Amino acid sequence: MLPFNDYPFIYFVGIGGIGMSALARLLAKQGCQVFGYDQCASAVVSALRREGILIDCDDDPTAIPEVIANHPDQTLVVYTPAIPTHSAILNYFKAAGYKIQSRAEILGLISKQFRTIAVAGTHGKTTTSAMIAHILYQSNQPMVAFVGGIMDRYHSNLLYNCSLDQVELMVAEADEFNRSFLHLKPTFSIITAADADHPETYSTPALMQASFIEFIQQNQKNLLIQHSAAHQLEVGKHYTQPFRTYGLDQGDITAARVAIGLHKSTFDYLGSGITITNVVLPMAGLHNIENALAAITISLELGIPAIQVRKAMATFPGIKRRFCLVAQHKNYLLIDDYAHHPVEISALLTSVKKLYPSSVLTAIFQPHLFSRTQAFYKNFAASLSLVDQVFILPIYPAREVPIPGVTAELIFNALTCKQKALVTMDGLLTNLTASCSMIREHQVIVTIGAGDIGEMVSAIAETMAAIFGDSG
Repeated sequence: MLPFNDYPFIYFVGIGGIGMSALARLLAKQGCQVFGYDQCASAVVSALRREGILIDCDDDPTAIPEVIANHPDQTLVVYTPAIPTHSAILNYFKAAGYKIQSRAEILGLISKQFRTIAVAGTHGKTTTSAMIAHILYQSNQPMVAFVGGIMDRYHSNLLYNCSLDQVELMVAEADEFNRSFLHLKPTFSIITAADADHPETYSTPALMQASFIEFIQQNQKNLLIQHSAAHQLEVGKHYTQPFRTYGLDQGDITAARVAIGLHKSTFDYLGSGITITNVVLPMAGLHNIENALAAITISLELGIPAIQVRKAMATFPGIKRRFCLVAQHKNYLLIDDYAHHPVEISALLTSVKKLYPSSVLTAIFQPHLFSRTQAFYKNFAASLSLVDQVFILPIYPAREVPIPGVTAELIFNALTCKQKALVTMDGLLTNLTASCSMIREHQVIVTIGAGDIGEMVSAIAETMAAIFGDSG
């Protein structure tokens, strides 16, 4: 089925990335011998190893398995642009003449095999694509989905419900970073947001918007776009066919009778000629209702009956680190979220404040990337200042080298909240204990960021339990 028959061996450079790991899983299921390198033994890497994939965490060509070293003509090397250009393993493969393709190129080749639903956007695309994947899966539509997060219950970022040679539909996140989404030729295109981001790829917002326009022009039949994003991109000037917009209260598709709670939201779906009343979504956040509008619309477009769409949405399992309730106690709540863009953080914290207007809100934020911090530190500070107290961790560098003068202190100095502190990862728990022990009101603690802060959440939960006791 997949166009890699000439390559029985596949080696992933950066296999632990969320997009890379889904591809690795698919190719392993297809019968390829899959190997890889990643810089750390993350939870994703550990899961792939349990699935039988050999992975090394040493960026050294001598660590490359012998079968790969001995068969350069039969090995396809897949890399992620997140890998630094000085990677010893990647440069070894380049010098040795291996066939090398990016993750985006491979995903584009795979997408040509199916009717593809491509979900783009600077935020919201993971939740939206996961919702679509879940609805298709539960509706027994022959499908495969690449999701940018680990879906609860499925415990994977790769989802399919039939043998791979029977797949008809593919759901894929269309990533704007490094212009990766331009490798896709989608049948259905969705854009969830088009706020400025990725300054390491786009030196100006206009350049990023131009890439989004190029993306939507690759599909001149089926475009669904969030209402504000449509105005930002001036889609009407660049798209020759009719398109639809959606939003909570603006667009062709909207929501009515919206009610949000910590564990679920309810709303009426008001579409083009169709209404679905009392839709239940088992997660919080106004932004997630907006994501659901897009997922429902595409599902209806694919011919899934409204009653089945409503039933599937009510069982959506959620995604790890997306408005995830980690601990609930009579004195506090702990919520974890992957948000790493100012608009995402604002949407997250606004929803929390609506749910708990009388609680003391604490945000623990780990900035992601030096370039993003440099470009948006004032916006980050404004979003985070919605809460009462903020702990700022050092910048998580990911693929980047430090930029002189760019530190987490830029955000810290611009904060206007009541209490704020710059902390290291090692000092976080001590500072959190001292602060939370002094608060007598109900507290909500929100951990935020796309780096390794997620690995600290269990320790934070244990710390809060130690302060207040684990009952309640």
